[in-house]
Amino acid sequence: MDILIHLLLLATTLYAGVALLFFLGLFRLKAQPQTTDKPFLSIVIAARNEADYIGNCLDCLKQQTYPSEFFEILVVDDDSTDNTAQIVSAAPIDNLRLLSVGDSFPEMAAKKRPMSVGIQQARGEWILTTDADCTVPPHWIAQMAAYMTTDTGVVIGFSQLKTATEKLTAFERLQAFDFLTLLSAAAGATGLGFPLAASGQNLAYRKELFDRVNGFSRIAHRPSGDDVLLLQLLRRAWAGRFAFATCPKTFVSTWRSETPASFAQQRRRWASNAAYQLKLNPIFFLYIAIIFLTNALIPLSFGMAIFNNNYLLPIACFVTKTFADLLVTWRGAHIFGRTDLLHQLPLWELFQVPYTVLIGLTGTLRGFTWKGRHHQS
Repeated sequence: MDILIHLLLLATTLYAGVALLFFLGLFRLKAQPQTTDKPFLSIVIAARNEADYIGNCLDCLKQQTYPSEFFEILVVDDDSTDNTAQIVSAAPIDNLRLLSVGDSFPEMAAKKRPMSVGIQQARGEWILTTDADCTVPPHWIAQMAAYMTTDTGVVIGFSQLKTATEKLTAFERLQAFDFLTLLSAAAGATGLGFPLAASGQNLAYRKELFDRVNGFSRIAHRPSGDDVLLLQLLRRAWAGRFAFATCPKTFVSTWRSETPASFAQQRRRWASNAAYQLKLNPIFFLYIAIIFLTNALIPLSFGMAIFNNNYLLPIACFVTKTFADLLVTWRGAHIFGRTDLLHQLPLWELFQVPYTVLIGLTGTLRGFTWKGRHHQS
């Protein structure tokens, strides 16, 4: 009993302390320098059975305000069984190239294989990535390029499930809020100068830096992590700045909302790399452990309170955790224009506790299914 109490108090205190740091880090994003330089960029998109979405994505890229002579679009077909490749081939975009994985990079798992093919063929100074099921605003490339100063190695972008003006179902609102909490924390950590996470839906890095860490080779066996795990490798190899783009013209949206089952598979895919962070970034692993312990110990302490009739501690810890989450997400929602999602916090807090424990355990122990392929963690 005493051990449980001490662990809960320690985990909750650390959880709140880290949230406070992220909150402060979000304010530091205002001072990020920008440039008017126009580097040549390679937009790399991995696509597997994306016939329903790839057309919309390419239409958005065709409408970019960034001069077409300063960027190329590389779509890598990852053995699609639908007409993804035909849609890309028929797209009337001069600076678009369709590639195929073929027999290349057989050692690479999941998405890292087509990404490796695309980056190998890329001519750009910078690699800019998004997903085939995403849409980007017309100024996306131009405004992401504005963050690519001479001392910047990586630009992390914001992405979301649809925009604030689009109608969302109840479950989509919960998904959108959950993703907002993750990227708000990621932005706060970047603001502190210690980037922890990013999404491949909106991410840019120098090709020279990617080559310097030998690409995905160190994490080739991991079934996920073409963004978060790669970021840890890049962080070690770059002594300069890491930027988080807060300009609304850089925000990416995805058209694909997940069903409860596919949402669980997606989050299990993300959670599958948690233990591997112990090798790449022990501090990040400790942070993940704190999140897991806090969410696991709070319901356990409520269960034990049934026998000792002392609910004060679990209630106090739950309220502290909720306030810490609100602090970070409130600031993130104002930066990223998603204050419409803040009313999801009470429901999300109740959902997050069992969800974090279940997804954390199953993602680590059982693996996940992605694009019709099952991967072990």
